This record gives sequence, C-alpha cells and structure tokens, in this order.
Amino acid sequence: MHEGSITVRLPADLREIERLNRVVRQFGDLHEVPSRVLYAVNLALDEVVTNVVRHGFDDPAGQEIEAQIVARSGEMTTEVIDMGRTFNPLDMPPPNLDAPLSERTLGGLGIHLVRSLMDGLEYRRENGKNVLTMRKRIR
Repeated sequence: MHEGSITVRLPADLREIERLNRVVRQFGDLHEVPSRVLYAVNLALDEVVTNVVRHGFDDPAGQEIEAQIVARSGEMTTEVIDMGRTFNPLDMPPPNLDAPLSERTLGGLGIHLVRSLMDGLEYRRENGKNVLTMRKRIR
C-alpha cells in the first residue's frame, strides 16, 4: 500500500454517488489498497452519502458534500462532511433484527451496515458541519 489522500466535493445529488465510487476505486488502485477494503469503504460511503442527500437537507439543490479519503499506516480513513441538519448517526440504536418485519421500525439498517463494515466510526459537529469519520484497517 502507498500512502496518499484525496478530497472529493460533489453536489448533494444521488447521481453523484457513482462518480464518488469510481474515484475511490481509482484511488485504491493507485495506492494498492486491497479490493475487499475498497468494497467496504465504497459501500459505507454509498450509504452515508445517500442518507445525507435524502435526510440532511430540506432541499439538497445547491448543497455540497465533501469526502476526504486517506490511505496511511495500514488504514483507510474517510471523512464525510456536510452542512446538513445536525445528526449523529452513532446515536441511533441498533435495529432489532430478530423482530418480525411487521414489528420493525423504519430506519437504522444503513448505519448498522456501516458499523459492521468499518473498524471505527466517529462523529463530531464542527463549524456548523457534520463530520463523520470512518476507519477501515488494511490487512
């Protein structure tokens, strides 16, 4: 693995997720990040960015999401930064996967997926922005 970083700014539009996915794959190829790590990071980014676009803004038109991706010291770190409404996804309780479908509440599966894919998650609100940091070890 080679160390490096990239920052991607994209409009808050679901159609931009595929572009972000391509950039992450190219970054991973350039820095020799294993494909299983790239898969996990891309899936987590897809889920997080989708939730920001769908739920973070009253109107996402004209809004921007920033993704900072870093490969260093046996770890891939991504930060998703947005100016949407304050929301700490880590405060969400885990979904009850044992309950019958008719009794389950909506929501929570996406952050559950992200938690299961990543090795570490941190949230902070800084300068009016949500910052979600996700870490994935490279083994």
